[in-house]
Amino acid sequence: MEKINIIIITSRFPYPLEKGDKLRIFHQIKDLSKHYNLFLISINVGKKINDTQVNNLKKFCKEIHIINISIFERIFNLIKAYFLKEPLQVGYFYSIKAHHKIKKIVKNIEPHWIYSQLIRTSKYAEEYDNNVIDYMDTFSKGIERRINQFPRILQPLIIREFKITQNFETKIFDQFKHHTIITENDRNFINHKKNNTIKIVPNGVDTIFFKPQNNTKKKFDLVFVGNMNYPPNIEAAIYLCKKILPLIEKKTKCTILIGGATPHLKVLKLAAKNIEISGWVEDIRDIYAAGKIFVAPMFIGTGLQNKLLEAMSMGIPCITTELANRALLANKSEIIIKNNAQDFANACVDLLSNKIIYKKLSDNGRKFVLKNYHWKNMNSKLKTIFDSK
Repeated sequence: MEKINIIIITSRFPYPLEKGDKLRIFHQIKDLSKHYNLFLISINVGKKINDTQVNNLKKFCKEIHIINISIFERIFNLIKAYFLKEPLQVGYFYSIKAHHKIKKIVKNIEPHWIYSQLIRTSKYAEEYDNNVIDYMDTFSKGIERRINQFPRILQPLIIREFKITQNFETKIFDQFKHHTIITENDRNFINHKKNNTIKIVPNGVDTIFFKPQNNTKKKFDLVFVGNMNYPPNIEAAIYLCKKILPLIEKKTKCTILIGGATPHLKVLKLAAKNIEISGWVEDIRDIYAAGKIFVAPMFIGTGLQNKLLEAMSMGIPCITTELANRALLANKSEIIIKNNAQDFANACVDLLSNKIIYKKLSDNGRKFVLKNYHWKNMNSKLKTIFDSK
């Protein structure tokens, strides 16, 4: 049977895998390439994409098209988006020149489906009938949760952006034939009367790649991993080091490792005798494996936290918040849920001193991921859309 053609449009080139959107689309492409001819179109607003990056996707794609948007275009489009009352991040990744190029590619390929990742790329695909949008998360909810994190003078602008993004998420719904999102919780935040038709396609984890490394020496008591330039991760790292750690140190000594790409200045300033900031590493498993407990005090942000899936898959006991677990849906035998600094600190101290509970959480967390979050099973949900007429 001849494979059908699918065009995938992304707002970033999906390699390296240091951001959640890249990780998600990379594993979707990897699995879907077994069943379809995939044509990748990636908008690029950063550094030039090198051959190594391209080669990691070449084996899965029939064609790869990288469309660069210059800094001047981005500034112009941001101003334009502001006056058109469109989300700034949609304007940032949109270009009329890029749109014309994409139209030509679509005309040449004549795809069965056009798969648009995030509302950022929605304007490139909205004109077609055979289109699918992956909201991933509800961006507007993420903005709303972060309003109070901004200086008061900027809050009116952020509130405006929240309302515009919320309206855009609703409006764009009607321009697409199918819709996907990571969690049911985020689906409920899409303010559309038919939001229940959005298909839940969770993230997965490569359980073979992220497996327990029992022979690796645990150099740190606590570890936290993520894109360290992303506001929710920045806030979580600060909370861990400034709020939780001092409470732990009233009872015992404690060391922390913060790992992940492009650490913000606020994160770099956390470095101390017992706090190490690693920055980018070639193999993120080395960071996970170096810690005894994975602590993720996530109080803002949306969606399923890949970092928790990866840590649990490696058999590292996890402590996180109720907010983060709303997407994960693990029970108390698989993960520890706490919502304030004192409870986090107590849980860390207890877990570090109790080998029985530690082993139980380690084993149960790994089993939970194996059962519920294998990439192949998650991507099969997306495949049902592409196999429909």
